[in-house]
Amino acid sequence: MKPPTRIGITGGAGFIGSHLSERLVAEGREVVAVDDLSHGDLANLASCFEHPGFRFAEIDCRDRRELGRPFAGCEAIVHLAGEKIPRYGGAVKTLEANADGARSAYEVALRLGARVVLGSTSDVYGNARSPLHEDAELTLGPPVVRRWAYATSKLFAEHLGLALASERGLPLAILRLFGAYGPRNHPSWWGGPQAAFAENLLDGRPMEVHGDGRQVRSFTYVDDTVDAFVRALDAPLAAGEVINVGSAAPVSVLELAALVQEAAGIPGPLRAVHVPYESFGGRYQDVRRRIPDTRKAAQLLGFEARTGLDDGLERTLAWHRVRRATRAAAAAVS
Repeated sequence: MKPPTRIGITGGAGFIGSHLSERLVAEGREVVAVDDLSHGDLANLASCFEHPGFRFAEIDCRDRRELGRPFAGCEAIVHLAGEKIPRYGGAVKTLEANADGARSAYEVALRLGARVVLGSTSDVYGNARSPLHEDAELTLGPPVVRRWAYATSKLFAEHLGLALASERGLPLAILRLFGAYGPRNHPSWWGGPQAAFAENLLDGRPMEVHGDGRQVRSFTYVDDTVDAFVRALDAPLAAGEVINVGSAAPVSVLELAALVQEAAGIPGPLRAVHVPYESFGGRYQDVRRRIPDTRKAAQLLGFEARTGLDDGLERTLAWHRVRRATRAAAAAVS
């Protein structure tokens, strides 16, 4: 199986999609990025438009007929488009977008004879015991808690893809991502706690820590995450596999808040307030500990997350500052 030279990316103007597009065109590959721009931003792809092998189409990936047109000739599809955890509502949108988007990407791939790399999530493990192995039993909360709509929708995408692999020969690799972060993360909770923390601090407001802040997580810099996708695209052994992608270094949310404050150059005691889960409305459940077992990624992909959290957060905060300065300058001109 040769490495693909023409690759389609859904969610291509988003956080991971734009970084992946940059990496692939820099390697001399052709990239077709599609995005409905509901969360993505064309500015994320500014450097890609300079490459003759790059194309962009504004498309809702759930429309498989429309999706098939720009992806014609693609040898691989990376499916990244989707909705995230519905903290404040929108569970129906999350369920429908993630299920329908995956179905569309798979159907287009089958017509093209293209391989697929699915961007899934560590959220599918629920409250399973860490370190999380790909064959671990999953422990999701009850359906009356809308927080689990995201995990359920991504788990459906995994099951559907693996069923199509078994019954219709879809070449599929599934990457379960653990806490991807970095420049171009959405500057809100959509982009993860570090993004929301950074924006609050730079606004002169305290960081909002959900619950007691003792939840333990793993955070993976975007360059490392993208490297895993490229390796999965190129690795024959990845076909039919579910693979954790992340750093195995644990950090609590409170520790993360302190590191973000340090990266922002703000001295003194921790500038944070605790926000109870009840404020989200309805019932809400969080995961106490989520750390990956990374042995499979090392064995099949030769992958290891190499960027330390201190270094990654420093780069990320620098991007937040530049983004805000650019927007302020544009507003002053207008």
